[in-house]
Amino acid sequence: MKKIFVPLFLLVSITSFSQNLSFDAKGIVAISDADMAASAFANGKIYKEKGIKDAFTSIKLPLEKSYDEVRSVIVSNSAANHTKAMVVSNTHHLAYVVDTRGMLADNVAELKNINEDLPAGGFITVIDIADVAHPKVLYKFPTGKNPIGIDISPKGEYLVLCTEEEGKELQVLELDPSGKPVRIIHRPQGLPAGKISDVSWHPNDNFIAFTFEDTKEVGLLKTTRDGPTNKIVRLELQGKPVKIGTTPGAGQFTPDGKFYVIPDLKRGQGDVEGEIFVIKFNLEGTEHFPISKAKVGQNPEGFAISPDGSLIVVANIKRTFLNWESADLSRKASLSLLKLTPDGSLVNHGEYEFEGILPKSVEFDRSGKNIAVTVYDYFNYGKHFGGIEFWKVNQGAKPSLQKQDFKMFLTRGCHSLRVVK
Repeated sequence: MKKIFVPLFLLVSITSFSQNLSFDAKGIVAISDADMAASAFANGKIYKEKGIKDAFTSIKLPLEKSYDEVRSVIVSNSAANHTKAMVVSNTHHLAYVVDTRGMLADNVAELKNINEDLPAGGFITVIDIADVAHPKVLYKFPTGKNPIGIDISPKGEYLVLCTEEEGKELQVLELDPSGKPVRIIHRPQGLPAGKISDVSWHPNDNFIAFTFEDTKEVGLLKTTRDGPTNKIVRLELQGKPVKIGTTPGAGQFTPDGKFYVIPDLKRGQGDVEGEIFVIKFNLEGTEHFPISKAKVGQNPEGFAISPDGSLIVVANIKRTFLNWESADLSRKASLSLLKLTPDGSLVNHGEYEFEGILPKSVEFDRSGKNIAVTVYDYFNYGKHFGGIEFWKVNQGAKPSLQKQDFKMFLTRGCHSLRVVK
């Protein structure tokens, strides 16, 4: 595939630098869905900016020279998923970006039904990030119609993804030593039919959590391996799926694998706060059960767990995505800070508001002392940008968040980020 870079004048205009950034990582990668304004999710009006394309942005850290550490390439991606649109393989120095829906033409002004009228997606783009300052698009491969979410195994040997295509609702892709998919392991035959909206790999490498969208259930799959090669040969359902809330989003395991954390967005229920659930999966038996839950802000789509597993930061979208003239519009989003105790209980340590539209993704740095949060757009007239904002995490008995005096402006539609460790 031909490598296409955003022109230099765009790089200069999209980034705001400061020497005060505190974030412990080799780099950050982020993707932007430039096809439409955030309010299109509410009213279908696209407000597409002519000539601006979906972007994959790579940021080398620490920042040393003005503008030199940020580069963007054109990579089709979509915000029409639950935040798992991209994974990073630190083993292969690759990023895998899911194209849930295709890019819109510049002349499209409005969609009558955004769920039905967006162009179908059906592939993953692979980007070389060995040199974080110079990302290179390598190739694409097909997945099935409208891939929704993706995760990578702890050792970087497998991808798991879910799509909306019948027969390809869940697939595990074996990767060769270069990170290229070479074999597919399909969903178990005994798994009930239904749309799978999320998948997450367990830290011990032998289990995969999944979510049934229609029944609002979360279940567990066990990977059965061949003895001599230790390769996965099939997937088996482990126990009975457990019902969670009304609109389960994208979940993830705690770093030690002891608990599974998943938000309930409570969509379509009016002005209702979201919730975060903690689930205990039984890896040896059949009984799985939720052990605690806590209220957070409205529309809590993205969240992150600290490296030591003690803290959870939730990005609450609220109603920032509504039309700007709407009486129900929220002009501020928020972050909720929760403490996760060793027994799986949740303790809420406050909600922190900030200006920004549709924050969908949040990540801790390697130290656990800082977080980065995506912003889809800002309430500014004229030129529109997405961004990444940074917060310090004050740890201890009474943890808190403190906004850093730093932000990066990227292509509008920034909706997912990952840390390069």
